[in-house]
Amino acid sequence: MYFGNDCIRSMQLDISCPFHTNPDKSQSNPMKINTDQHTNHLKSSLVREQLHKMLCDLPNDEFTFFHLTITYLPYQDRTYASKDLNKFFINFYLKTLLPELFHTRRWSKKTKSMQPIVLSFLDEHESKPVVVRTDHANQPIYAFPVRLHHHSIIASRPSTTEQFQSLVGDNTMLRYSGKMMTSNLVQCDADRMFYASKMLWKYPNDYLMFGFQDRKSL
Repeated sequence: MYFGNDCIRSMQLDISCPFHTNPDKSQSNPMKINTDQHTNHLKSSLVREQLHKMLCDLPNDEFTFFHLTITYLPYQDRTYASKDLNKFFINFYLKTLLPELFHTRRWSKKTKSMQPIVLSFLDEHESKPVVVRTDHANQPIYAFPVRLHHHSIIASRPSTTEQFQSLVGDNTMLRYSGKMMTSNLVQCDADRMFYASKMLWKYPNDYLMFGFQDRKSL
């Protein structure tokens, strides 16, 4: 998990416990795989509920929610890892989008308090099939490598809401990053967080958080 440049590390979210397994041992023990996955689902469900509650507790008259989906141009020689995509998103958001929204790269206490709150999660989709070998009849056997993309929930404060509303639609974000293949921004409610975070059980330590201020200020 990554905390953005303006978020608070004292948030009382139960996000401890990385759920890594030893591949050599777990692959030989199907029951362990099932148990680990079940545990991951339970723990991620608790985190998702806490994040959802946190969004729902934001003042309705101050925050407007948006759902941003970003897919990325594929590498030619390998499949993206989660750290690749998170680096893309961090650069896009912190180095390009935020400075344009606020017309500055210098962050005072006041401008930090005006920044959106953003939760960004990894999701999976299949890429084009790849021939990995042939069978006994010399027919191709295909694999469908997993490709990752981001779903982000943006809780915009009044200072940026009008700008985000102007970006609603398809591919309006492409000018902010050469790594993007597609983008889609729609207005939503806090419940969309559950859809955006549906793969959190598989990527429990790879979601991004930006713009969280001290709870007393919320």
